[in-house]
Amino acid sequence: MPMMNGRICVFDLSSGESSEEPLENSFVVAKGLSTEVARHISSAHGGGCLVLGSGILTGSPMPAACAGFVWCERGVAPVLGHAGLELKLSGFDFVVIKGVSDEPGYLWVRDGMTEFVPSPGLKGRDTWARTDKVRDDQGDRRIHVLAAGPWGDAGLACSQLVCDHWGGEDKAGLAAELGRRNLVAVAFKGMGEIAVSEPAAHFESCVSLHSETRAKLGASSGIASYFGGADREDFRAITHRPLGCYGCPYPCRTFVKVREDPRQMALVEKEPGYLHYDIPALRLCFSLGLDARGATDVLTACARAGAEPIAVLSHCSSAAGTVDPSAVSRLLGAPRELGPPPADRLAGEVMRSFDDDAMDRAVLGLGLCPRFWSKAGLGHESLSACIVTALGTGVPIR
Repeated sequence: MPMMNGRICVFDLSSGESSEEPLENSFVVAKGLSTEVARHISSAHGGGCLVLGSGILTGSPMPAACAGFVWCERGVAPVLGHAGLELKLSGFDFVVIKGVSDEPGYLWVRDGMTEFVPSPGLKGRDTWARTDKVRDDQGDRRIHVLAAGPWGDAGLACSQLVCDHWGGEDKAGLAAELGRRNLVAVAFKGMGEIAVSEPAAHFESCVSLHSETRAKLGASSGIASYFGGADREDFRAITHRPLGCYGCPYPCRTFVKVREDPRQMALVEKEPGYLHYDIPALRLCFSLGLDARGATDVLTACARAGAEPIAVLSHCSSAAGTVDPSAVSRLLGAPRELGPPPADRLAGEVMRSFDDDAMDRAVLGLGLCPRFWSKAGLGHESLSACIVTALGTGVPIR
């Protein structure tokens, strides 16, 4: 079927059993959005599941057709970069995770297969160590890893699911969902292929759409193109280069180097820097008086712990509106001191791109990056042409 694998993997951690279900194209088109399909799949399995999925347009040559996601009843976290595409190319449109494992380990998804790999030594280790260990185990540095850190292991609502070392997309505490299942990470690698309904027409319409958006948006300066606060001298001084997700002509991510010359293109140091894209957290760092290097250090530490940085910074900030990095370090080492965050602590600081939350979720469910398309605008006629030539039918964005 166009743009889909037509397969759902269901993995029960309690029994260690993996099964497969078909995914009908007509059902996906009827639902319109992969996020709604994930909701239905979870309900069909009794609720309480963790569902990994990719959008129906993920992997198309359309601009920023890069999005995957993690869905559960408590919220949704985007999976961007190149990880969303790799998830789709793993051979499954959705991976449903049920139950609780008797021992810590990670789920390994690739080539239409899924297995649980026992890894008791990873429990309690930081997300960077987990990502590196999974890649070393499987002998491939290009494997994508969604890792829960110590804060996820502790089941904290303000934990953060970290993708390939970098944090910022999960504002729903989904690392806690891995932690309560005794799951330290989910790893995946894509080797599959994606077919479109009308290849030549789809490619032509995508090229046209790329040209339209480039002409409209102009040159990109990474995260500063979306957040003017990043256009400051100390941030520019540590900037290495902007990075885009799969197929994005207007990158919103900026990689910085803090332990070596940012002009050095080779990665000389083991931990040379950090990939910034969490605008709400970076904005809060600057408002609390941290400079660019200090903000990078704090966000790196939060990512390694699997801790949501806005909750951490809010807890550690003083009445004077400043934050002591040493207080952040102490809290990251003793997460239980944070306690449950107020229900509205993160409500105004989610990775929202459109004014309407439903539109964010709709664009994500199509497999497109909400941040890019909120800036580029959804009014392009060629956007509809791309959708039709990819799927063979139109899908309303609602």
